[in-house]
Amino acid sequence: MPLKASIVNEASRPAAPGSLDLSRYTLNAPVEIAHHLKTIAQAGPMVTVFSNRGRTFILTRLLEVDAKAGVLVFDWGSNPETNRQLLESERNVFVCSPEGVKTQFVTGAAREVRHEERQAFAVDLPEQVVKLQRREYFRIQTPVAHPLVCRIEDFPGGAVELALYDISLGGVALWLPTADAPGFELGQRYARCQIALPGVGVLDVALEVRHHLTVQQRNGNEAKRVGCYFLDPRPAMETLVQRYVAQLERERRALSR
Repeated sequence: MPLKASIVNEASRPAAPGSLDLSRYTLNAPVEIAHHLKTIAQAGPMVTVFSNRGRTFILTRLLEVDAKAGVLVFDWGSNPETNRQLLESERNVFVCSPEGVKTQFVTGAAREVRHEERQAFAVDLPEQVVKLQRREYFRIQTPVAHPLVCRIEDFPGGAVELALYDISLGGVALWLPTADAPGFELGQRYARCQIALPGVGVLDVALEVRHHLTVQQRNGNEAKRVGCYFLDPRPAMETLVQRYVAQLERERRALSR
């Protein structure tokens, strides 16, 4: 995961999020919410919980969903300081992607409980859960051997270059150099970004960070991807992306033969 300029320690203040309409993906019925969260708890994927106004997070798993009591129990974090900050946080954002289905919801303050003789957190069940049941755009993973690079010119402290994980007409997923790299909070916008598409051309785009995903690599280390949307994409830019995706598909079909 190349980083051609050092990430500065101070993150810039995030801009206001865009106006993505999530109403058709939002669960509002308590029965539906409890059922979906129980499914996640049974599957056991890692869940990221952002607290302290998005400045800190823990990696956890959902342990129990008590629909009757209206309570969600999740695992205790590994870092005492982030656990403390989570207990002091009045608003917490949960994000996970079980089997590629992006789920996000907001809860109130967490409290410490015992679950099966172990420390755990508990929160009241959320009133709403956003469940993206399908991707808005077809995404294709970019080459691993020769990764595409997104150069962010207006990053605080100097330009950075981040490797792409995938690309679509709607946006890109970027690898962060470290799991706690600053400057990529939810809603953060960057207006001067460039992505060179081999054999096709250069994309001049503006990006907005829409979600985070922490993954475990084969060596056991954790890495983070951030999903970014293109802001106000122009038809000419979409044409370049379509040409590049088609080119990748042709190359992969040729290799598979």
